[in-house]
Amino acid sequence: MTVKPNKFMIQTSRGAAVFLVLLFHASQTGLRYFDYDYLGVGEMGRSGAYTFFFVLTGYLMHTLYRREWGNRGMFGTFLLKRFARIYPLYWLVMAAVMPIYFLVPSFGVGFERDPSAILKSLLLWPQDHGPILGVAWSLSYIVLFYLVYSLVFIWKDKVLVAIYSSWMTIIVLNMFGWIELKASTMLSFLFGSYHLQFVIGILIAIAVQSFPVKRHAWWVTSGAAVYVVLWVARFELRNIPQAELLHSLGSALLLVGITTWSGKEPRYLKPLAAMGDASYSILLASLPALSITFKLARAAQLPGTLGLGVTISICLLAALGLCLLFYRWVERPLNEFFRKRFMNKRNLYRHPSKMSLTPPK
Repeated sequence: MTVKPNKFMIQTSRGAAVFLVLLFHASQTGLRYFDYDYLGVGEMGRSGAYTFFFVLTGYLMHTLYRREWGNRGMFGTFLLKRFARIYPLYWLVMAAVMPIYFLVPSFGVGFERDPSAILKSLLLWPQDHGPILGVAWSLSYIVLFYLVYSLVFIWKDKVLVAIYSSWMTIIVLNMFGWIELKASTMLSFLFGSYHLQFVIGILIAIAVQSFPVKRHAWWVTSGAAVYVVLWVARFELRNIPQAELLHSLGSALLLVGITTWSGKEPRYLKPLAAMGDASYSILLASLPALSITFKLARAAQLPGTLGLGVTISICLLAALGLCLLFYRWVERPLNEFFRKRFMNKRNLYRHPSKMSLTPPK
């Protein structure tokens, strides 16, 4: 049985997830600028949106490339296509952000002008303090997943199953404290629980292609309920054991319902779908855009005039607008450039699908 992914619902879910990222960033920025916890989520940590993106990435990779396993010609094409969608736009944002830390060192925490930190950040290499552009931490995991996944084009299935099984076993044992790995940045990265989320996405892709899925709304509602319950619990308790695993459960339930949705495309969800198209731009540009809008709001003394809640809401929406403009004026033309540049030479954008796969993207 072949189930075609519902692209509209996937893009809508991306839009909802990236808006959560932006919302949490706005609340955290509000704490720094005005000591105000917008909607009470500034100190909750992560929203779980990144977990959904990781699970979705695993699902899409398997859905779109499973038939190409063993096709050695796809190895270089796959990596070039994936990295062409990640690195150029990321480097453009870095090129805009980096000079600020040299002109106004007080904006950083100290490592932003270190050549080693700059190089590792540009390569998305894991670091103790994270990349200079903080939101790019997720891209390091995405890049590793792409590298590991690309092996399906050149290695046999049995070898890959053995590698993945061993890797995931170590991750699970480490998650529950049944083994203890040596304290190391690289080991923590290689055996972090986030990698498990990509595999969950692959397993969902296998499941929905193998078994009929009904009651799509029930799956979506159940996944959303897991998120809501977890947010309420984290708001009250702050520290929930295995919160990422619970986010993974919610993401899995959501993804089953979203990807197999067979109903009409609700018109009221089109703005979210548009945000899903721009999700990578929103992710990369969110913190710089929020910094701009918050500084302008403070200079205009909006908190004293409109109140903190209204001011942060305006900053949030203005930052979203800037990110959408960035998508339209920068990311989309850049993607079109690479599409034209590589179309004839490597046939990168003709096969196997035109669906955008970059995680928030």
